[in-house]
Amino acid sequence: MDDDLDDELRRLFSDDRLDVHATPDATDAVLRGADRRRRRRSAVSTAFAVVTLVGAGVGLTQLRSSGDHTADELLPTSVASTSSTPPSTSTVYSTSVVTVPAPPSNPSSGNPGTGNPNPGTSTKPRTTTPLPPPPPSEQPSKVDGLALGMTEADALKTGSLVEPGSAADPQGKCTAYATKSVPDPNAAIISPARGIVWLTLPSYAKTSKGVTVGTSVADVKAAYPTATQSGSGLRVEMAATPKWSYIFETDGAAVTAVRMRLNSSDCPGY
Repeated sequence: MDDDLDDELRRLFSDDRLDVHATPDATDAVLRGADRRRRRRSAVSTAFAVVTLVGAGVGLTQLRSSGDHTADELLPTSVASTSSTPPSTSTVYSTSVVTVPAPPSNPSSGNPGTGNPNPGTSTKPRTTTPLPPPPPSEQPSKVDGLALGMTEADALKTGSLVEPGSAADPQGKCTAYATKSVPDPNAAIISPARGIVWLTLPSYAKTSKGVTVGTSVADVKAAYPTATQSGSGLRVEMAATPKWSYIFETDGAAVTAVRMRLNSSDCPGY
């Protein structure tokens, strides 16, 4: 039985119908297929290299200017082929990223592009120094018909001066008088050039603010905020014509005398 199997196998192998006959261009077809596979591998490798260079920020122009290799050397060389199959192509897309610097910030306008104040800066409120109160405006009042600036002759006509007068200063430049309501010999001081420059009010007289003999120093300062210290008393300048001042003599606690003084006095000591 084994012999019959061997005979059958020999008959089949010797049958010409089972032979595989190669076409005349089989060799060329195999070579062309191998060449196509080689070109595809070369194109893929080149595309991968170009993409890598673009990702690293190096363009193809830098490869051309480097001088080591030309662009033609980096591209695959086409081989003439009689095959009707079109060569494969590979397209590489390059994307460039351009970074634009941010505009400089302006501290005075706050955050750029938002229009909001800069949270890093603080605006301090502007403080203003309060202005001192203006001096009170009051015309000098008359005392027993006597007034600041009145000449000696006119003052004598009022009958309010107690004669005779005396020298008000060592040089005898000005004259001092007592008045019928104030026994002080220096109650009225008269300058030959400016008239009455100093006049003492009676103890019962009051200023327009209610200050009189016996008023406390604190009440004087409250009534006249512009009062300033002048010797042992307080001086309050008045905004009037002619310019004059109140002189409030004190004992440190209360007013002991109220006088009116012409600011342009030329009598020494008054």
